[in-house]
Amino acid sequence: MARLSDETGDGNGNGNAFPMELLTQGADHAAVGLLGCLLVRDWPDGTHSAVRIVETEAYDQNDPASHTYHGRSERNRAMFGPAGHAYVYFTYGMHYCVNVTAGADDFGCGVLIRAGEPVEGIEHMTQLRGGRTGAQLTNGPAKLCQALAIDTSLYGHDLRTPPLRLIWASLREGERIACTPRIGISKAADRPRRLIIMGNPYVSKSPLNAKAVPLDTAGPMHGAQAKGTQAMQTRQTRQTVADDNADAQRSQESVISQSPAAQQPGSVRITEPDMESGNDTGAGAGNTSCDVRIRRVYEEPSADDGLCVLVDRLWPRGRSKQSAHVEVWIKDIAPSKELRTWFGHIPERFDEFATRYRAELDANPEPVSRLRELIAGHPRVTLLYGAKDTEHNNAVVLRKYLLDAQVSQQAANTRKSA
Repeated sequence: MARLSDETGDGNGNGNAFPMELLTQGADHAAVGLLGCLLVRDWPDGTHSAVRIVETEAYDQNDPASHTYHGRSERNRAMFGPAGHAYVYFTYGMHYCVNVTAGADDFGCGVLIRAGEPVEGIEHMTQLRGGRTGAQLTNGPAKLCQALAIDTSLYGHDLRTPPLRLIWASLREGERIACTPRIGISKAADRPRRLIIMGNPYVSKSPLNAKAVPLDTAGPMHGAQAKGTQAMQTRQTRQTVADDNADAQRSQESVISQSPAAQQPGSVRITEPDMESGNDTGAGAGNTSCDVRIRRVYEEPSADDGLCVLVDRLWPRGRSKQSAHVEVWIKDIAPSKELRTWFGHIPERFDEFATRYRAELDANPEPVSRLRELIAGHPRVTLLYGAKDTEHNNAVVLRKYLLDAQVSQQAANTRKSA
């Protein structure tokens, strides 16, 4: 495999200087400009892993869904700093996500890197991802961070320098950028600030992909979509200039040695759920395109589990994160310690346990909302539990709780439309 320095045309391996004007003009410009560019992780042994950015989400301090909406804090301070730095945060009690800071200094603004296409150092990334391959390697923000070993030790890191770097690269011939509403959030989710490279198999799997609107589509646009179109025009202008430059042309053709998947971007297809009967606002709001299953965490995982979410308060004894195949852990959605102790997995108490647990879920909507957001973005979700009794456990109740809420919402929608 060719070395990164050989492919970038820079003997020092620094790659093509990233155009800061794509970041300083704001989150929407940055979300478009970052697509197709490379995020490179330098390893101590001199090797590299790299992904081609194929999905982004824009956020700023005027956005209720942004971490900066309520002002500067110790957690989000990097977002108020200079553009082109890493804002890394910990989420769901076990995963990291990385943002590229954008906009002017003192304006809380950034872009979440949601998915990438592996192009170099794939074997190393596969090891870090517990043997996962194909689209599952980096088709989500937490997966990407795990594959590149990104954690809070890189908080505030300047992305023009090792060990984590952005490298400019052009879009491939025929590629189109599209916008959709964002996924995995509850506030301002309908804003079209999620940007994807259409048809790329490493884009996160979501029902919203079927509703993607190309930025070059004619017609009236407003707000973030219009800004995204302006950003696309800026990117196309830069790309035209780059195409006239021999070194930049080499970067477009092969910035770094490409994997077979990268050379054949259409070789893997994503089949989207039927959108006709679905609702994109979550399982509790009529999303019928997601299949919610349950499985004991000690059982062998299945290839069709989808997103695996642990819904117990305690981590399964004797299981590592790799062997458990847990992708998200929502511990605060589990029954309280008092209720668990009272229940004691005594089958005769299960009906009363279910009633009390549902009351706890009603009184604790935040983790339920988080789970519904996850379900809204995936065609299949498997709830993992540790109990030996496969018929009398909290996951059974939780699944029924979610489905009952869905049925109630559908009934309400039917009455409203009638």
